[in-house]
Amino acid sequence: MNVPADLSDLLLAIGADFPAILRGNLVGIYLWGSLTYDAFDEACSDVDCVGVTRRDLDDREFSEIDGWFRNKEAQNRWVKRIDMRFVIEHEFLDKASRCCGFYHYTGKLTRHGSDGNPIIWINVAQSGITLWGKDAKLVAPHVSNQCLNDALRLELNYLKEDLRSNVGNRSDKVFVHNAYAVLTACRILYSAHHRALASKDQACTWAIEAVSPTWRPVIREAKDNRLHNAGSTTPQLEQDAMRFVEFVRGEVNRMA
Repeated sequence: MNVPADLSDLLLAIGADFPAILRGNLVGIYLWGSLTYDAFDEACSDVDCVGVTRRDLDDREFSEIDGWFRNKEAQNRWVKRIDMRFVIEHEFLDKASRCCGFYHYTGKLTRHGSDGNPIIWINVAQSGITLWGKDAKLVAPHVSNQCLNDALRLELNYLKEDLRSNVGNRSDKVFVHNAYAVLTACRILYSAHHRALASKDQACTWAIEAVSPTWRPVIREAKDNRLHNAGSTTPQLEQDAMRFVEFVRGEVNRMA
């Protein structure tokens, strides 16, 4: 992979240290997201990982993994970009399953319920990278069309709620978030059409050609705005993002 050397060092350390900490409990560690699409952007991409275990982490394992992240945070800048969850084998799509996760926006390992997100596993099956353990394509479960459709609708609901909660906010963060919502909706539309996943850039390029010309300026503007670290949002950008998410919702429902 074409990634920064210190990120490569961090991933190698995860692949070496976590099997020792989790011992017989670990099935495998996998990369998904932009790193697996050759779409990693140093300016804005997350480092998405998933660890598969045979059972929920016990107290010792939880404490040692949490301590590992805390120690590494001072040594490696990319810990602040990691989103890593630990899920139980054969319970990937079970929302009643237990789950642990280290997320960059909390900076600590937390216990929570699984969201049963099938999109992760479609990615792992399609292009996931094995850092340690069982091959990615062998560990990923089958995802039915109905399961994928439900997940796409749920993602659209999240986008709609976030956009609605930020109406009137003129901060730089929301300016970028409006663009994120449009480009994520492009990815959702791509997945609904192709039953597969794509990076934001790939989905954006496809959507510009596939949708009505009415939406093309909205998508192009979102693509331009995505990498802006300054600027402020406008009522027009808010409305465009919300309208496009609603359009994609209608398309997903129609195809389902």
